[in-house]
Amino acid sequence: MSLTFRWLGTAGVALNSDGQVLVLDPFFSRPSLFQMLHPLVPDTDIVARKLPECHFVLVTHSHYDHLLDIPEVLRRSGAATYGSPNTCQLLRLLDVPASQIHRVSVGDKLYLGNFDVEVIHGRHSHLPFGWLFNGKLRPGLKPPLFAWDYRMDVCLGYHINVHGTRLLVCAAEPKTADVIFAVAQEPRQYYLRLFQGVEPQIFVPIHWDNFTRPLDKPLRRFTRPGGMSLEQLTSLVQQSLPGVNVIVPELFREYSVGKLDGRS
Repeated sequence: MSLTFRWLGTAGVALNSDGQVLVLDPFFSRPSLFQMLHPLVPDTDIVARKLPECHFVLVTHSHYDHLLDIPEVLRRSGAATYGSPNTCQLLRLLDVPASQIHRVSVGDKLYLGNFDVEVIHGRHSHLPFGWLFNGKLRPGLKPPLFAWDYRMDVCLGYHINVHGTRLLVCAAEPKTADVIFAVAQEPRQYYLRLFQGVEPQIFVPIHWDNFTRPLDKPLRRFTRPGGMSLEQLTSLVQQSLPGVNVIVPELFREYSVGKLDGRS
């Protein structure tokens, strides 16, 4: 059994297990602040180039920087997708076939090829003016959609088991894992709570880049008020989890995970 991952930018992660590809929150179009004053349009060419194949798509929540490109991903791949009620409603509005859309909630267990998935509580950063981007969808909503139409109802995390290798993605609370993917620049106490009783071998910070810059330009770090810098987080992880391998991922580089120490 082989297992690799690629960071896709923002919160996007692609897992590949023996040719089966499970993707979380793929987002490539990255509209600028100026473009966000207008209806958002996915860049179909870059979606096709950066994610030519996938079989399953998990969505943590329905903000535009997580959901905008997923309809195009699903149309090209025929993949099945899983997410919250808002996620599913938005995908239906954007003409994704109902057969590809699956509503999930905390506690659900999914068996997706090589990937056994448990849906858990997710973690989302505090947003100034959160009322604008969170809550129920606007009544009578129809495309084209603006950034503020992609409203979050709930944030989900995922605990994924691939033949004994356990991965924890965007979790609100600790859960046994070999690999942790966590949003960077959160408050220190969040990470200390997340690490309790967990002995991962790999820690991967995600969602630390400025997602309003196009992918053909060098990445810049995104500063979140009140959160830890990437350097501070790396130091905290190394102090709290001795021996852990902190991987600050390069964009689209493939990293091998495989079977970690034969643990199950």
